[in-house]
Amino acid sequence: MNAFGQSLLPGAAHQLFDDAALCRAFLDFESALAEAQASEGLIPVEAAEAIAAACAATQLDAHTLAGEARHGGAMAVPLVAMIAATLEQREEAHAVRYLHFGATTQDVVDTAQVLMTKQALAQLLAPLEQCITLLRDQAARHARTPMLARTLLQPAQIMSWGLKCASWLQPLQRSHAHLLALAEQALVLQLGGATGNQSALGEAGERIAARMAKQLGLGHAPSSWHTQRDAWLRFGLEVAVLMGSLSKIAKDLALLSQAEVGEVSEGAGASTAPNGSARGGSSAMPHKRNPVACMQAIAACAQGPGIAATLLSTMAQAHERGLGEWQAEVAVWPQLWIQAFGATSAVRDALSGLQVDTARMTRNIDNLQGLVHSEALTQALAAAVGKKPARARIQALGPLALSSETPLLQLLLTDTCVQALPEGPRTALQATLAAACDLDLVTEPSARLCKRLLEENHL
Repeated sequence: MNAFGQSLLPGAAHQLFDDAALCRAFLDFESALAEAQASEGLIPVEAAEAIAAACAATQLDAHTLAGEARHGGAMAVPLVAMIAATLEQREEAHAVRYLHFGATTQDVVDTAQVLMTKQALAQLLAPLEQCITLLRDQAARHARTPMLARTLLQPAQIMSWGLKCASWLQPLQRSHAHLLALAEQALVLQLGGATGNQSALGEAGERIAARMAKQLGLGHAPSSWHTQRDAWLRFGLEVAVLMGSLSKIAKDLALLSQAEVGEVSEGAGASTAPNGSARGGSSAMPHKRNPVACMQAIAACAQGPGIAATLLSTMAQAHERGLGEWQAEVAVWPQLWIQAFGATSAVRDALSGLQVDTARMTRNIDNLQGLVHSEALTQALAAAVGKKPARARIQALGPLALSSETPLLQLLLTDTCVQALPEGPRTALQATLAAACDLDLVTEPSARLCKRLLEENHL
């Protein structure tokens, strides 16, 4: 990844699926394979011990592995050669014949991907759970804090900041639950041998696979999944869905932090650069505080749809071993998790330092002079004068309210359509119209829904 790409991700993201983790996983597979085979009497115990010791001593060179695989198409060939060289150096060449016995390249690479993905999942869940906690706190604290709801980027009606946070919270909790559930089916050992039927391992194949899975801390699949990738890719696609949810939160936060809106901001003190400059500063405009965390999250998530599409395109793998499709999947899989981790961490950073300006939220509502209550006002007025006349009157008074900076309710209460009514009905209507613009009353449905969502959804 180039320097600019690195600048958009947290430092920890670059440790996911790195060369060292890949080499470690390769060696762990070969060691576990030999030990499981020895436990089932398929190879000599001393050979398994020699292989395990060689795997512990071998220093793999990922670049050499990649270079050899580029020519031969199979990464296990140089891998086995490097371990075999260690065995020969240790004067244990007798064990070479048992090394990698009954396995194939895809077994090694897939299992290595699973091992690294298991670690990546743990890394991803940590900031995700922090995002969930932060949103729950905001939702509980601001269940009744009124703010403008916006549809098609325009002011619509009144909701609460708490409900907005609770709404962001729901898909994150769903993805958290789905990832844990899908992991049980996806994070499984791959051991099929040349054509997926463990033919070289004989009747001991299933027992060897079960032993390996337990030793490596993975699930045990009922059969190999060389070209049946549905459980694995469904797992990855949930990561892409999570990225979409994170991107939506970051986009909303960025829009709410625009100076013209000013309802939230990331908080300049959340993080400082090594040179002491404030977070989000501009190189040309000292007054600016850019929403950097939101920017990083949106940039990270932008790659999600493309990676997801690539993963889906690789599912039509020919017969018992894919020709190019599997290789394409393996190449993009790590980037999906790296970008997702970066996005989740960035949203966590945005939420943890978030400053909420509730006074600005109220002021933005007031600046619209009550036009956001137009639906409720129309319904109340329609009960007295009819739907069509009521709608026409509200439409006529709306522009006047804005141009004169006079609340729509005030104009309506003194309008002839209300004043012409008999005293009793007029008084009742005026009370109903006033209630339709009461922020406490208008926010109540959002507060009620927010509370219900928080009660129904927990980690």
